[in-house]
Amino acid sequence: MKKITLLTALFAILFSNNIQSQEDQILLTVNGNPVYKSEFEQIYWKNKKEDIATKEDLNQYIELFKNFKLKVSAAEQMGLDTNKKFITELQGYRVQLENPYLVDTSINQELIKEAYFRTVNEISASHILVKIDQDANPLDTLKALEKINSIKRKIINKDYSFKDAAAKFSEDPSAKRNNGYLGFFGAFRMLYSFENVCYNTKQNEISEPFRTKYGYHIVQVNDSRKGRGKVKVAHIMVSSKKDDQEQKKINAKKKIDEIYGKVKSGSSFENLAKEFSDDRNSARKGGELDWIESSGNYYKEFESAVFSLKENNQLSEPFLTPAGWHFIKRLDYIPLGDFKSLKSELKNKIKKNVRADKSKNSFILSLKKEYSFKENISKLNLVIDLLNNKGFGPKLIEENSKNLSSTLFSFSNLQYTQLDFATYLSKTKARDLGEVKNYVMKKYNTYVNEMIIKYEKTRLEIKHPSFKALLKEYRDGILLFEISDQMIWSKAIKDTTGLKNFYQANKSKWMWEDRLEVELFSSSDKKSIKKAYSLKKKGKLKNDSILNHLNKESQLNIKFEEGKKNKTDLAFINSVEINQGLNKPFAFEGKYYLVNLIKEIPSSPKELFEAEGIITAAYQEFLEKEWLEKLSSKYEIEVNTDVLHSIVKKPNN
Repeated sequence: MKKITLLTALFAILFSNNIQSQEDQILLTVNGNPVYKSEFEQIYWKNKKEDIATKEDLNQYIELFKNFKLKVSAAEQMGLDTNKKFITELQGYRVQLENPYLVDTSINQELIKEAYFRTVNEISASHILVKIDQDANPLDTLKALEKINSIKRKIINKDYSFKDAAAKFSEDPSAKRNNGYLGFFGAFRMLYSFENVCYNTKQNEISEPFRTKYGYHIVQVNDSRKGRGKVKVAHIMVSSKKDDQEQKKINAKKKIDEIYGKVKSGSSFENLAKEFSDDRNSARKGGELDWIESSGNYYKEFESAVFSLKENNQLSEPFLTPAGWHFIKRLDYIPLGDFKSLKSELKNKIKKNVRADKSKNSFILSLKKEYSFKENISKLNLVIDLLNNKGFGPKLIEENSKNLSSTLFSFSNLQYTQLDFATYLSKTKARDLGEVKNYVMKKYNTYVNEMIIKYEKTRLEIKHPSFKALLKEYRDGILLFEISDQMIWSKAIKDTTGLKNFYQANKSKWMWEDRLEVELFSSSDKKSIKKAYSLKKKGKLKNDSILNHLNKESQLNIKFEEGKKNKTDLAFINSVEINQGLNKPFAFEGKYYLVNLIKEIPSSPKELFEAEGIITAAYQEFLEKEWLEKLSSKYEIEVNTDVLHSIVKKPNN
C-alpha cells in the first residue's frame, strides 16, 4: 500500500501553522512559548453567557487562564503528556470528538425530523416472531421465512386473529401472556428497523415479513396517539417490599390509606409528605419529583398513575409498586416541545443509535467523490479463490503474495492491493462463511469504508480548525486533571500527617453548634403524648415498644426521633425550658412534644473524622494556593494586554 508522503504531510502542517501565525495574535507567553488569542477566546466565550466582553471581565478571566496554563506547563515538564495513560485517554476523547465530523449533516437533519415526528406521534403495535440466528445458513433462513409467511396466511384467511396467532405461534416468550402486544412507543424505543416497519404500516394492516437480529417478524399497528409530554407530580410513599413480613405489609397499606384520607379531608399534602413519606429525598420538598416523561424510567404502575391524571391538583388512588404504596398529586403538565426545543436532544440520541449509519454511509459516498475513488472489483476473484482453500491464513497468503499485487481500489494518493485485503480478511475471518462470494463482498465494502474513514481522520485538523482547537482543549484538560490530582486532590487524601497538621492549625473554623442529645416524641394528639409520657416515666418499655403501642390504631398517632440535634433545628427551643432528663409534655405551634434530654453538648470544634470532607476540601485549596505561588516564581509568564483588550464581541459562528 502506498502511504501519503512525509513531505506532503509536513507541508500541510507547516502551511496550517503559517496561516495561524498570520491571522492569530500572541496573547501571552509561558517561558517563551506562545499562547494565541484564539485559544483563549475558544475557552472564554464557551464559559460566558453574554456576547460582549468588558475589560474588567477579561482581566479577571485572564488570571484563571494564566493559572490553567501554568499547571499545564508543569504537567508537560513532568512528562505527563508522554505517558501511556494520557495517550490512551486522549485517543478515547479524540474518537468521540471525531464523530460529528464524519457524518453527512444533511442526512442527519432528515433523521432528526423523522425522529421528531415519531416522538410526537406514538403508535401501538403487536408482533409475531419466528427466531433465526443472524448467521443462519440459507436453508434454515428459508424455513423461518416460510413459517412466518404461513402464519400471515392463516391470519389473512381468518383461521386465527392476530393476537391468537401470536399466542399460539410467536417465539417471543412474552407473547403467551401479552398476545404479542407491545404497547405504545415512539422513536428510539425499538430497534430502528422494527420501528421503521411499524411506522410505515397502516393501522389495522399486517406488514410484510421482515428480518431483524432476532429473526423474522410481522407486525400489526393497532392505534396511534399524540406523545404525552411530561408531568410534574408530588407523591407520598410508604415503603413495602415483596419480602416484608405480612404484618408489616398490612401496616403499610393501613398507613397509606390513613394519610390519603387526611389529604382527602383537606389536610396539607405537602406537610404530610414532609412528615410521613418514606421517600426522604422528595419528602423534603413536600413530595415533589422531577419532571416525568413516558420513558420507562419509573415503574410502569407509577407511570400509568401519573399519566392518568388529567388536571392539576388531581389525586390518584393509592397504588402499589415494587417500592411500596404511593398516591400522587399532579402539579403541572407540559406537552411535548416543538421541533426547535427538542432538536438538540434528538440529535444526541441519533448519534448513539443505528440511525447514524445512514448519515455515515452518505458521508463516505461524498468522500469517494472528493478523493476520486476508483476500484477494480474483478480483482477480488483471486482473493475469493484463496478463501475457498481450507488452509486460508497468513501462511497461504504469504505463499501467494507475489500474485496478490494488483490494486483493488485507490483514492487520493493511496492504493490498496489484493494482499492488503487478504491480510485484513485473515484477521477477521468468521467460522461459518456462508456463501463465500457474498461474504467477501460484504467484508470488502466494510474494508473500503474503514480505510476511507481512517484517512479522513488524519485530515481533520487541516480541514476543520474547530476540531483542532477542541482537541487541544481536551488535551490540556486531561493534563490539568492529572497534575491537579497528583499535586492537590490525591495528595490531600494520602498526606494524612499534613491534613492533621492543617486541621490542628485551623480547627476553630469547623465548629459544632450547641447541641442536645435527646429522645423526642411528637404528635398532633395531646392524649397520645400524655400516654407516651406515662409509659416513658414508668421505664418498663423501650421506645420502639411505646411507639408500636401508641400507633396500634393509627400509624400517624405519634412520631419518634432520637440522637444529637442542633439547638437551632428544634423549633421550640427558645420558647420552652428543657431540663436534664424526662420533661413534661408541652404544646408548641399546634403540636405536642415529649422530650427526654440525655445531655447538653456545648459548642466545640468538630473532630477531623466528623467533618473530614469539608476539611479535606479546605486543605486542597491551601495546597493549590501554595503550589501556584511556586509555579508563578518558576515560570516566566507575560500577557499582551493590548491583544487581551482587543476582544470585544463574541464572533459569529
